Amino acid sequence: MISVELLCKHMAWANQEIYKEVQKLGDEVLDYYVIDPEWTVKTIMIHIAGASHLYAQRLNGEPFSRFELKNTENSEMIDELLSELNRIDQSLMRNVDREDGEFTYMTSKGEQSAKVSEVLSQLIFHAGEHRAQIVAALDKHNERSINLDKYSVWSYVSSLN
Repeated sequence: MISVELLCKHMAWANQEIYKEVQKLGDEVLDYYVIDPEWTVKTIMIHIAGASHLYAQRLNGEPFSRFELKNTENSEMIDELLSELNRIDQSLMRNVDREDGEFTYMTSKGEQSAKVSEVLSQLIFHAGEHRAQIVAALDKHNERSINLDKYSVWSYVSSLN
């Protein structure tokens, strides 16, 4: 049977690798953006982790808790994000073999329901879309050291060997 396990593991790996690459570039790149100055590289990185935190809470049946960082500045923030993403991704892996049933969870808009596969799919694609947005913001400012092709599913599978 085909599962989402590979996609979840790839997402976790790609997030970690791209965050580490951004960290190497220096603090100034955290303020880069594509069009909307509210969506800086820093904001997007925090958003990926924060959304993953919420999706994991829902999937794991945990009560709502706000995603908060101790440090929201410079490379220390990225270290904390890497640690938080690792924690979140480990908890998400409990769901890859789960029966694809519908479940309910609470949001700021009240009780919602979805299938497990819907939430996992949204989580995976959400992170991928925003990783591309990070790279686009860097590219706009002529920083082209991160090539998304190096973070494909095939690259992840090759990294395992």
